[in-house]
Amino acid sequence: MSPVLKRFLFFAVPVLIGAAGIHAWRTRPSPADATNPPPEAVRHSQRTSRVAAPASLNSITDAGQAWQVRVALLRNALRSECGEPEIRYMYELLAKGPPKGELPEHWYIIANEFMGQLLSHDTDCERLSSNLLRLLQDARQPLVLRDYAVQYLVTMLSPHSRQSPTGQVTQPPPAIATQILDALITATKDPLLEQSSIPGTTLMMLVNLVRSPGDVDCTQAITALKPWLTLALQDGSSLSTPVRVSAVQAAGVLAPNEFRPTLRRLAYQENGQSSLRLPAIAAIAHCGESADLEKLEQITRTHPELFYAAREAGTTLATRLARAEPQSGSE
Repeated sequence: MSPVLKRFLFFAVPVLIGAAGIHAWRTRPSPADATNPPPEAVRHSQRTSRVAAPASLNSITDAGQAWQVRVALLRNALRSECGEPEIRYMYELLAKGPPKGELPEHWYIIANEFMGQLLSHDTDCERLSSNLLRLLQDARQPLVLRDYAVQYLVTMLSPHSRQSPTGQVTQPPPAIATQILDALITATKDPLLEQSSIPGTTLMMLVNLVRSPGDVDCTQAITALKPWLTLALQDGSSLSTPVRVSAVQAAGVLAPNEFRPTLRRLAYQENGQSSLRLPAIAAIAHCGESADLEKLEQITRTHPELFYAAREAGTTLATRLARAEPQSGSE
């Protein structure tokens, strides 16, 4: 397993555990909803696997065992052997959902483990991306798992994130990368998801992708996202505060000069929310000009809750401007 994937899973599992309790019942369909799961008899037939369970993975669907035990057994089994039967079976279980009697929060952890193992072992980029995209786009799936599909899709695109057992790095071709980016932008702008964590996750994953070295061209994705970002940063936006915070951070990285007037408005708005002012102030450090130094200094004197953010932004901005001066003089 590559260092990047290890760091990703180290981040993903704690977030998963924390998010599970919040989202588990919130994401359950209402009994009156027309998009309800099918009747019990049909649900039972859906849980009947179309792929035979490899002997090494029989225990993973045994809800009578603690999830910690099952995950440990899964890791041990796949460490020695993860061939086509194991890969197909994990895809099958992800599509079906939790076995009968499984607690949702336990299933989230197990499904997250499946995604990590598939990222490590399935060298078929098209199959991996199509299954993760299907999971992301399936409204019947819990929002928690759709959120994790976003994270693994972007990890697919990150340099050296997918290393096969032979040690060869597997990168998706440009066509698949474009398909993934298009799906991320669609999910970000989906009105049905605007109160979920998914738009915030897609924005932060896109920011991480832009910041990481690699050959993935995000230009078209950023262009497609700009109108949505413009609306997200307006006062009175219907988006949740966490998503708007992510939108401010994304604007400061993806198109800092274009969004500079809006970022300044948010940063210097006296009656604005501190949760939005903080990322806007941080963005000024990377897109601000010399006139912003005095404004940042003023914030340190008048707003204790913003003191550290403004001081750090001022220091970073001053350093950046100082470095740019010799270049301007030489021109």
